[in-house]
Amino acid sequence: MWSRIDHGLLIGWALLMVAGIVANYLLVASYLARDVPYSDAPNWGRRAGYVTFCLGMLWASAMFAFYGDGSVPQKIFLITIMISLGTSRLLGGVYWFPLYYLYAFPIMGALAIRLAMEGGLPYIALAGLMLVGLSFIAMIARRLHDVVHSEMCLRHESAELSRALALKTEEAEKATLAKSRFLAAASHDLRQPLHALSLFVDVLRESKSDAERAAIFPRLELSLEALQKLFDALLDVSRLDAGVVTPRIAHFDVVRLLESLADEFRPAANKKGLNLRVHAGPSVVVSDPLLLERVLCNLITNAIRYTSSGGILLSTRSRGDRVLLQVWDTGMGIPRESHEEVFVEFHQLHNAHRDRSEGVGLGLALVKRLCLLLNHPLTLASRPGRGSVFSLSLPGGSASLLAREEATEPAYSWDLSGRRILVIDDERAILEAMHIRLSKWGCEVVTAESLDEAVSTLHRCRLKPDLLLSDLRLRDGKSGIEAIDSLRRLYGRSIPGILITGDIASEQIRAAKESGYEVLQKPVHPAHLRTVIQHHLSGSA
Repeated sequence: MWSRIDHGLLIGWALLMVAGIVANYLLVASYLARDVPYSDAPNWGRRAGYVTFCLGMLWASAMFAFYGDGSVPQKIFLITIMISLGTSRLLGGVYWFPLYYLYAFPIMGALAIRLAMEGGLPYIALAGLMLVGLSFIAMIARRLHDVVHSEMCLRHESAELSRALALKTEEAEKATLAKSRFLAAASHDLRQPLHALSLFVDVLRESKSDAERAAIFPRLELSLEALQKLFDALLDVSRLDAGVVTPRIAHFDVVRLLESLADEFRPAANKKGLNLRVHAGPSVVVSDPLLLERVLCNLITNAIRYTSSGGILLSTRSRGDRVLLQVWDTGMGIPRESHEEVFVEFHQLHNAHRDRSEGVGLGLALVKRLCLLLNHPLTLASRPGRGSVFSLSLPGGSASLLAREEATEPAYSWDLSGRRILVIDDERAILEAMHIRLSKWGCEVVTAESLDEAVSTLHRCRLKPDLLLSDLRLRDGKSGIEAIDSLRRLYGRSIPGILITGDIASEQIRAAKESGYEVLQKPVHPAHLRTVIQHHLSGSA
C-alpha cells in the first residue's frame, strides 16, 4: 500500500495494530502468571473480548481506509488478508465462542459491505458469498466449540469421580480400621468383668459358709454392674449408628434439668472435694429432654472424673434465639491436638492402663452422636492444666408451649398386680427368670417358647393377655414381630407389644423399630423393664 496510501495514515494504523497486539500479549501473560479462581474467570473473559473486538474493528477499518485507493493486485491482496483473518479465529472460538464473532464478524462484515459498495452484480454476489461463508464458518466454530466443551466437561467429571472414589475408598478404609479397633477394645473390656464373674462363681460353688458367700455376692454385683454399663454403652452406640433412635422434641425448662442433675451428682463431686454449681437464668429450650439428659450426664461424669481440685459449673447463656448450654471444669484439660480424639470410641487420654473405674471411653463418643442426632452443635475449648468447657447450642423455646405441655402430661398407674403378661422366648433360662421377676411384681405370667405354644396355652387357660413381651428372634427363623402381630389379631389390636433383642446389627434394629413396638435390648435392667411395662399398661407409652 506504500505507493498509493498516505504514509501517515499507514504508519498510524500500523502503530495502533502493534499496540493492540502488545495489549493482547500482556493480557495473556498476566492471566497465565496468576492462579485465577473460577469466580474471576468471567472478568478475564470480558477483558479478552474487549481487546479482540478492538483488533477486529482495526482490521475492519483497513477495508474502508485502504481498499479504494489501491490497485487491483493490492485490492486482491487486501481481500485475501481479510478472508484469512476472518477464518483464523476459528481455533480461539472453539474454546470460547465469543472470541470468534467479536473478531471475525467485524472483519467479514466490513469486507462484505465494502464489496457491495463497489456496485454491480459480481461485487454484490461476492459480498453475499462472503456472508454465506461467514455463517458456515460460525456454524462450524459452534459445533467444534460444543464438542470441545463436552470433552472438557467429561475430563473434569472423570477427574472429579476419581477424586470422589479415592475419598470414598479412604473413608471405607478408615471405617474398617475404626471398626476393628472398636471390636478389639470392646472385646478386651467385655472379657475383664466376665473373667472376674467366672472366678467368683467358681469360688461361690466351693464356698462352705454363708459368711463366705455373703462376702462374694457384692463382688459379683460389681462385676455384673461393670458388664451392664459396658453393654448399655455399646448398645447405645449401635442404636445411634443404626439410626433407630427417634428424638421426642418438646419445650422444657433446661434450668430445672440442670438443678436436678446437680443434686444427683453433687455427692460424687463433694466426695472429691469439688464444688458443683449451677449458674443459669430462666431458659426454655427445644430438645429431647431424655437424650439431652444423657448428654449432660456423660459430660458431668467426665468432668468429675478428670477434675481433682476446684469445681464444675453448669451454666446457660442467651445467644439471640438460641441458648448456649455449657459444662465447665477446672480439670487437667485437653491438648488442642487431641480435641477430635476424645470423641473416638474407647479412646481415653488419661487411662492408658484401661482402668474400668475411669470409664470405658464411650461417654464422649455417645455425646457426639447424640448432639448430631439432636442437631445441637457441640464445641470444646480447653487449656491443659486449666480446665475444659463443653458447649451445646440449643434452639430457644416458648414459655407458653412449656406451660401447655406440662398441663397435658399423663398420669401413670404404677401397680402391676393382676396384670396378665405373655412372655415368648426360645431360651428356657430366660423364660424362668422373667417368670420369677414378673411374678414378684404381682403379674400373672404366661410363658411360651413359640407362637404356637403361646396360642395353645392361652386357649387352654382361657386367658387374654394385657401385654405381649417377645424376643425378636425365635426358633426356626420366626420373628417376634410376627408373633406379636398374630396374637394381636387374635386377642385385640389394643394389646401393647414389647420386643426384646440381643441384636446389634443395624438392619435388625431398624426392622424392630419400624414395627412400631417398643424395643428393649438385652441385657435389660429390671427397673427399666418395669418402667416400660408400666407405661404401656397405663396406655401412655
